[in-house]
Amino acid sequence: MVFNSAGIILKKMAQSPYKIALLDKKQGRIESIIYSSESVVGSLITYSLKKQQGYYAISDNQLLYMPLSLGKTDLLFFHHVLELIYYFAPTGSCVSGVFDLLAFLYTAEHMLMSVQCKKFFLLKLLTLLGASPDWQGLCTVGINQLNQMAVTQCDSIIMDTTTEKELDRWLWCCVWQHPYVNEFKTVHFLEKNRTL
Repeated sequence: MVFNSAGIILKKMAQSPYKIALLDKKQGRIESIIYSSESVVGSLITYSLKKQQGYYAISDNQLLYMPLSLGKTDLLFFHHVLELIYYFAPTGSCVSGVFDLLAFLYTAEHMLMSVQCKKFFLLKLLTLLGASPDWQGLCTVGINQLNQMAVTQCDSIIMDTTTEKELDRWLWCCVWQHPYVNEFKTVHFLEKNRTL
């Protein structure tokens, strides 16, 4: 069965130049074979998708959009977002809302996102992915209030220092309790932007 879809390339796999991890709009996070050397991490592409013996094959792919200005303004943040999706969304899972949240980031890329806005975005992303710290006391009133806000409000968020520190702890705990945290390459985004 072949169907047309759109997706964002999350990662090129080391095992093969043609194997990629993809956030498909319909299927969620999948691993697939793409017969094109022009696949760039972060690109939004359209394609025909066919399931074959445990993997997906992509054909007729076309580049729709490459978030160049987002990569230019904060490459570390951009790759941190893609890495979190790769590790927190299990293969074959269709985590509702994640594709649309990432699409929002692509449409909002022209605006300069503050550090607080980026942290808020990560909170929304990890919440959609089902991440939540195991430690008591990290889901504070401030975190709950932030989670109630729409992602479209990120450019108007002004957090006090206490709430931002709580958010820093919440984000760190989510990331550090992941079983593959030692494989993360962009976790220093959180360290670099921690509130003192």
